This record gives sequence, structure tokens and C-alpha cells, in this order.
Amino acid sequence: MKSAGEVPSTSPIRDVEEIFDRTSQYGRYQLFMLLVIQYSMVNAAGNYVFISFASLKPTCRDASIQTNDACQLIADCPANVTEVVFRSLYEGDIVCPHSHLPQHLQTVQAVGSGVGAILAGHIADYYGRKWVTYSGAVQMTFFGFMGAFALNWPMLAIAMLGMGFSYGVLIDASMTLACETAGKKISHRTDACFQMVVGPCRVASLCAYLIASWRGYLLAVNALSLPVLVLMLFWVESPRWLIQKKRYEEAARNINRISRWNGCNTTFCADNLLQIKVMDEHRTTCFSIGALVSTRKFLAYSFVMFMSALTVEMCVAVIIFDVQVLAGNPFLNVALYGILRLWVPLFIVLLEANAKWFGRRTLFISSQGFTVICFASVVLLSLFQPIHSLTVLRTCLAMLGGVVNSSIFFTVYKQYVMELYPTVIRALAVGAFGVVERLGGAIAPQLVTMNRWAWPGSAVAVTTTIVFISLISGWAILPETRNSSIPDVLELNGQKSSSKSCTK
Repeated sequence: MKSAGEVPSTSPIRDVEEIFDRTSQYGRYQLFMLLVIQYSMVNAAGNYVFISFASLKPTCRDASIQTNDACQLIADCPANVTEVVFRSLYEGDIVCPHSHLPQHLQTVQAVGSGVGAILAGHIADYYGRKWVTYSGAVQMTFFGFMGAFALNWPMLAIAMLGMGFSYGVLIDASMTLACETAGKKISHRTDACFQMVVGPCRVASLCAYLIASWRGYLLAVNALSLPVLVLMLFWVESPRWLIQKKRYEEAARNINRISRWNGCNTTFCADNLLQIKVMDEHRTTCFSIGALVSTRKFLAYSFVMFMSALTVEMCVAVIIFDVQVLAGNPFLNVALYGILRLWVPLFIVLLEANAKWFGRRTLFISSQGFTVICFASVVLLSLFQPIHSLTVLRTCLAMLGGVVNSSIFFTVYKQYVMELYPTVIRALAVGAFGVVERLGGAIAPQLVTMNRWAWPGSAVAVTTTIVFISLISGWAILPETRNSSIPDVLELNGQKSSSKSCTK
């Protein structure tokens, strides 16, 4: 951070990165933004793992009752011999007699999340990142409360569709906004800090353990996040996006506001920003999803990102959505999943700062390779008789593989999306691949169901195959982007099919 005695900046700027070089790469404003995002994750993570708790099955101490159907178990088992650790959806006539409904409801939520991500990508590239993010936070809270007061499963399905939709909007738009308000030397920390979900996951697990009811759980995690709706109002719109829309006056005001937050006196005016390269098209130009495959280079990159995006929710979902197949307490397993990700941001920051050999490509290959080894080992162990020691080992390997994929690999995958695609289509890219992430999340519950009628290792076997394809394609295609400038302009090379003029 520069000293408070700096003079106003008067020389023209030709690259957005020069703004951060003259002020600060990272400061109090960026820290405030990430803390607010972490706070909002209490709601987002809580709603995400809702089904993990809401689908917990009771146990019956009556040995004469042998059934895998949760609804049938509740109907047949006397109340005095039924052990209930959490009042789930199977009680109170919400889903019974349809015992597979919780997995289908999770798929509905994943579909909603995908729709929200792609719409948020399009809208955020046209209307801006800030208010799209804020709308996602408002909707997340509204639909969370709606789910808590659901009277039947169709009403709960609508609420979960809304929770999924708002999750896609909130997460993808906020990540784009946070990345674009930090310098290139520090931008990896932004994505890494999205992995600090230990607090939200522990809060969600604690709420589930203390309240022991799916309605009370939803009420708690959504009520706790209400202050986020006020704190987000202190954010500013992305200066990168404003410059590309040729709204130079507003961009200068926001840059100066961020600079003051960070303790710098360097100021900018609109004239300082006029030399920054922008798209030749009109400010209301909208790009379609075809821009992501508009060149051979983008087509290759997009294939890798597609396969990688499939894995980031699938790897964890095949475990989390069937927590009772893991050894140990399900509440502890979910909390442990969050705790094991605590070290990731510090690990990435230290490697970036101290290891010259360390880059995006190295991290991509090593993290995805580790997940392949862990999950392949889980598949092999599934072939043996499930004695206690092997079950514990499977649990450890599954948790480690899932944690590394959803934390270290997720960070580098998102960083590649931010650094390979320019500002004018960045939110679109984040949204499009966010849809693929949710597609993986939607497939996972069905794979978990397949475990019950096919082979118990089916879900992990399918997931391992997809992770392996992501690993090989990334090794063959992806470049190293460490210390490269984040692109702002899409070079169309005369191709106009990927854009159109949008009017309000």
C-alpha cells in the first residue's frame, strides 16, 4: 500500500493493472468485501447442505424390522424404539411415502442454481456485477424462509428451486466482482478466500445439531444472514466493467472510493482512463455464449473448463448427499469437510509468494491428480468386504479427495476462468461454467441413488472417470497464466456472430 502523502495521478493509464500499481493491489476495501462474502456463505452453504441433514434417516432398535425405505421404517417402527437425531423430511408427511424425493429435490435445487448462474452471467455483463450479486442475496433469504414454512413437498420444491437459482446468481456474480476489484498480483487470493467456508459449514452443522429440525435449521441459517443485505450496499461496481462500458466518470469515482478505503490519496479522473483499450462495439453490445467458443483457442479452453466444472460439485456431492454411508457422525463429517478446507487459502498464498516454480498449471495438474488417486482408491476398496477399518479408510480417502477438488482445484479452476476470458465476457464465462458445476451437482444425487440399485461404488467410479478426463485435457491444453495481465477486450477477428446490440 502506498503512503498517504501521494499526489493525484494525472498521467494517462493504458491498462487497468496500472491503477492497482499506483494505488494498492489489495487493501481494506478488498478485505471488507471478502469478509462480507464469507458472512453471506452462512446462508449459501447452509442452504446447500440442507438436504444432507433433512434426508437423515431414523434408526429402529427393533431387529425384526428390516427395510431400507425410510418412510416404511417410520411407519412400521414403534416410537419408543425409534432413534431420531434430526427431524427430517421423512417425518410430518412432507415427502412420505415417496422416500426418494429428497434426492430429487436436491436435483431441482441444482437445476435452479445452473439457471441462476447462466442468467447472472448474461445480466452481469450488461447491467453490472454489484446489483446482480445483491439481488441474489435478497432472493436467497426470501426462498430460504419460504422453504422453512413449506406446507408440502411441491411448495418445498419451489423454495429449493429458488434457493438454487439465487445461489447461482450470488456466488458467480460476487466472485467476478471480487476478482475485478483486486490487482493481478493478488487476484489469486480472492478465489482462494472463497474456500474459507470453515465458518459457514461449522455454523450450519452447529445449527443442525442444536436445533435438530429441518424447519428450525432453515429459519436459523437464513435469519443469521440478514445483516448481509445491509453490508453489501457499501460495495462499489467493478471499475473494469465500467471502463469497458465507457462509463468513465463512474469508474473514476469508484476507483477513488476504493483508494480512500485503502488509505491512498492517489485520485483519478475520467480523462486518465480514456487510453485504456475497450471494445470497438457500442457500449450496449451483448455477447452470447458462442463467444466462449469463438476461436479454436477458446474452444479448447472451454472444453477443459467444462470437464473441470463438472467435477467441482460432483466430487463432494456424491459424498455429502449420502453422508450416512461414511464412517462416523454425519454432523461431524459435514463440519469436518469445512474444517479441512481452512488451510487452503494460506497454502496457496504462501506458495504463490515463495515458490517461483509454482503456477496455475502446476496447481491444476497436482490437485486433480491427487483427487484421481484418492477416488480410484475408494473404488478399489469398495470391492472388498466392508469391515470397519476399510470403511474408515474409504471415508478418509473420499473426504481428502473431495476436499482437495472442491478447494485447491476449485480455486485454480476459477482462476483460469478469470484469467483466460476477457472482462467483456468474464461474467458470462463464470455463469456458463457455473451451470456445468450445477449440472454435476444435479447428476450426483442420481448417482447416489444408483449406488442402491446397481453397485455401491457406482457414484465414485463415474466421478473418478470425469476427474481423470479433466486432468488429461488440462495437462494437454492449459497454458501458464501466472503474472499475466487479465484480458479486458475480446479479439473478435471479424466474427460478429457472438455479439449483438442490446437496447434497454
